[in-house]
Amino acid sequence: MAIIRYTKDATIRYAYLNIFPDQFKTDKEKQDESWVKNTMDYFANKAYAEYVKSRDTFVKNYDLIKGILRREDFYQEPEVRSFTDVLTSDLELPAYVKHYSIMTTPINELVGEISKRPDAFRVKAFDDDSKAEELEFKTEMLNNYIISQAKMKIQEKAMAEGQEIEDDELTQMTLEEVKDELDSYTSTAEKWANHILTSQKVEFNIKEKGEDSFRDLLISAREFFHIYEDNSKLGFNIEVANPKNTWFLTTPDRKWISDPTGRAQGAYAAGIVQVMELSEIIEAIPDLTKDEIDHLRSSLQDYGLINVRESNLGNPNAIPGQDSVQYDTYDPLVLQTRMIIESEMKENNDGLKDFLGLTSNVSSFGYKYVVVRAYWISKKKIGKLIYLDEMGNEQSMLVDENYKSGTIPTQESLEWGWINQWYQGIKIGPDIYHIKPYKLLPYCPIIGQTFEVKNTEAKSLVDMMKPFQVIYNVCMNQLYKLLEKEVGKVQLMSIRHIPIPKDGDAQDALDIWEMEARNRGVVFIDDSPENLKSPSSFNQFTSLDLTRTQEIQARYTLAQQIKNECWELIGMSRQRLGSITASESATGTNAAITQSYAQTEPLFVAHEYIMGQLYQAIIDAALYVEAKKPQSTISYITNEGESAFVSVNGTDLRFRDLKVYLTNRPEDREAFNEIRGLSQAVIQNGGSLHDVIELYSTNSIRQMKKVFKTLKERQEEIQNQQLQQKQQELEQQQQLGQAQLQLQQQQQAERIANENYNAEMDRINKKEIALIAAESKSGPLSDIDSSGTPDVLEISKLALAQTKAQKDYQTKLSDIQNKHTMAMEKLNVEKEKIKVSRENQANDLAIAKENAKGRAKKTK
Repeated sequence: MAIIRYTKDATIRYAYLNIFPDQFKTDKEKQDESWVKNTMDYFANKAYAEYVKSRDTFVKNYDLIKGILRREDFYQEPEVRSFTDVLTSDLELPAYVKHYSIMTTPINELVGEISKRPDAFRVKAFDDDSKAEELEFKTEMLNNYIISQAKMKIQEKAMAEGQEIEDDELTQMTLEEVKDELDSYTSTAEKWANHILTSQKVEFNIKEKGEDSFRDLLISAREFFHIYEDNSKLGFNIEVANPKNTWFLTTPDRKWISDPTGRAQGAYAAGIVQVMELSEIIEAIPDLTKDEIDHLRSSLQDYGLINVRESNLGNPNAIPGQDSVQYDTYDPLVLQTRMIIESEMKENNDGLKDFLGLTSNVSSFGYKYVVVRAYWISKKKIGKLIYLDEMGNEQSMLVDENYKSGTIPTQESLEWGWINQWYQGIKIGPDIYHIKPYKLLPYCPIIGQTFEVKNTEAKSLVDMMKPFQVIYNVCMNQLYKLLEKEVGKVQLMSIRHIPIPKDGDAQDALDIWEMEARNRGVVFIDDSPENLKSPSSFNQFTSLDLTRTQEIQARYTLAQQIKNECWELIGMSRQRLGSITASESATGTNAAITQSYAQTEPLFVAHEYIMGQLYQAIIDAALYVEAKKPQSTISYITNEGESAFVSVNGTDLRFRDLKVYLTNRPEDREAFNEIRGLSQAVIQNGGSLHDVIELYSTNSIRQMKKVFKTLKERQEEIQNQQLQQKQQELEQQQQLGQAQLQLQQQQQAERIANENYNAEMDRINKKEIALIAAESKSGPLSDIDSSGTPDVLEISKLALAQTKAQKDYQTKLSDIQNKHTMAMEKLNVEKEKIKVSRENQANDLAIAKENAKGRAKKTK
């Protein structure tokens, strides 16, 4: 910083001649105070001129939006006005004139829509280190995949030959899984950049700043952000620059102020002029020294105006002669205009303080000072040196202006040239200047645009709605005057017929007559000769309708037509604003809304492009600041309420080329809504509330695809488990059927054996009964069958045979019962196996669901 009250040049070459300062200066020449003062004075004059132009043009739009009316909103002022017109120009509008805004509704609707649009920007690294890191990762992934496929083939071949190869590390990656891993890979720098972008969105409240700048775009067709170094912990700050205070220099048809792409599509100079309090200046300008702060404080006691160089008139030490008096020549009118503009920037009407000398000059008042910031493309002198190395090979290198020719003995040639370099300058008050190279960003830190300036002046939505607003205000204010004139229905009659009370006059008669009409609802007349004073033939008593309903209705109808025409002009349909009639079909309503969105989409696209430039500037500025630290640590809370922590070495961030890309285009909004509308179908097809929350929490189509893919894999896994469960149930049912069939066979065998035993016993009993009966009839024992054995002996033999048969039966029955018991035990074992299998399947299903949820959370 430097305190420069005068210049050493005989004339001021740039500040008052509207000539862009010469930038083809060496670094040493740029330290000259005359060049510093002249350069910043030039930019200050441009800032003041743009400020006046902005104040007289689009600044009125802000007042109109807030309902502040001026005479020029209704009356066209002539270019040449008389003295009387000048005196009456400050007269206010009549009290009944009000503002009936038709512009607030579409403006608020568009700002509300921008707050609902997805803000999905991602960072991709393009520097050599990041590419090498990514290439190494992809190569390793593909090698692992090839190795896993080879292992699988070896294992299949071994299994076909009846051999077993045990390999715990045998992987089974599929090509699709490898592709997902390759697509989702992010390098260390990319991870850091995405985290820094997310955290800084919260730190700087980018959402609110974005809505504020978008409102500026709708009102003034301009929006600007300013990123600058300060004394904060982060090292830089972001603010929404007021379009009134922002100025820039560019070539025609250039609407962008900054160009992060490096294609020279932006302005070559830009800046901001604003009034700042001394505390703000100390915080916002890191290089401000104590001497300069003391100078600003002491300047409040100095009553001199802005000077260029102190004159030595009256100096006794001056050299005598015609050249003894030295002073700078300048245009006093330009200086006076600049002082007037600076005084108007105080944004208050207390002009008496300056008149009484309570402030030092027009550039400082109280502890507030006019601060002019300027950023411009300057030039840097470099040389291309060609020399021979130790091996005798020709080499080339770039050298700065400090290089002396011949320093390298093997120098072959040296060719000087100029390259572009961004500079920044600050002017505080009348005489504090600072100029230095701008290093925070490699491009202009004033990020913004003027909307649609090709071959014309920029016009905002408010500018297009102004003519309709004026007519609408005229109609609505005429309604006020018409309602004032509204008298309704009146009675037509002769005043001589009104009864005159005793001891009263004609005015008393009118009052009493009106009171009777109000209280009783009837009126009385007196046609007596005493009351009429003379004969009267009037008898046309009637009621006249003096209402202005038709005029009022005509004005109101015209006002409504003007409002609808205004909204249709800017692309805001009635359906989009929520005014849908009952007779409209759903198809027609959707078509109208879609068409309305198509007409206003260029505004959203232009704003999102600026937001992309702002995010790029945040990444570049953070990269410049954090790369100087030994360790870059980021700790914040995400939108989902989760804690995030990233720590990267500062050396890993140097020379990184990080680019911000919009991962969600505006046309994806309808796809978002349609996909999110599938939440009910997700639940019906096996999804959980967690899956639905995933759909609504993500703002990326790619993330949604991952969610659906994970859901599909989970469904396939569940279906496979259900098929396996059904197969196991079929096998168990078959085993149960076989066990039941064996049981039935055993029961059938037991039944047949029992029947055979009973039949044998019946036969033996019948035979014994027959022998006994025969013996009783014939007397002594006989041998009826001539077997040589008495029948009694044969009976005993039969008894023994019976006993033996019974024993055999019991043995056989015992075997059958043992087999039945074994079958029942086997059946119980099978039932127990089925029960255990079902419990295992239920546990496997629960574990599969938990694993699927975990994978979905990781993919997020």
